[in-house]
Amino acid sequence: MEAKSLFALLMVLAVVSFMGFVVENVWLAATKGYMDNRNAFFPFLMGYGIAILLIHIIVGTPKKLWLFGKVLAIKSMVARKILFLLVAILCVCVGEIILGTLVEKFCHFSWWDYSRLPLHITKYTSIPTSIAFGLLISVFMEYCFEPLYWFFMEWKEPMLSVWAIFITALMTWDFVYHGIKMYQQHGIVKRWRIDTTSWRVYRRLHEVDVVTE
Repeated sequence: MEAKSLFALLMVLAVVSFMGFVVENVWLAATKGYMDNRNAFFPFLMGYGIAILLIHIIVGTPKKLWLFGKVLAIKSMVARKILFLLVAILCVCVGEIILGTLVEKFCHFSWWDYSRLPLHITKYTSIPTSIAFGLLISVFMEYCFEPLYWFFMEWKEPMLSVWAIFITALMTWDFVYHGIKMYQQHGIVKRWRIDTTSWRVYRRLHEVDVVTE
């Protein structure tokens, strides 16, 4: 792989990591009534970016489906999309179970718990949530991954390499630092929190609950 291609992929990783931060906080703001730092200093959740790149390495994209670089001779676009979605769902399930189990084993706490959800597989993953994540991943990989990659490939080499190295180093330091803090204090690191229960969207989504109470 050429250096410029690697730098472009690292920038895609950064964009996806930022999107993961945004998605998690939007979900929390709408369902739990708060937003927080998501166990990080900066607005990047590196696990999302790493997951996307790993899925790309394994199966490519729905339009260019492969198995570790070897193109699969599947002509039907529908079949390629379904196969990609199934692999994405499987990767989400396996990834969540591995991450959740490792955190519980080494940091001695449960980072999240899906036990109350239907069709959960252990407390760290469930069929409904994995399908939802799988669909989001499939849509992103089909319509956004390659345009983003080629957008960064158009950057001039000095600027691309500097930004890629800087942002990747920043995310990696943040990821490792808070991983160590989680291990030391047996819990997530809370630095800021914004209450969203007074926001119009939250009140509209939960007005039935308020009336019931």
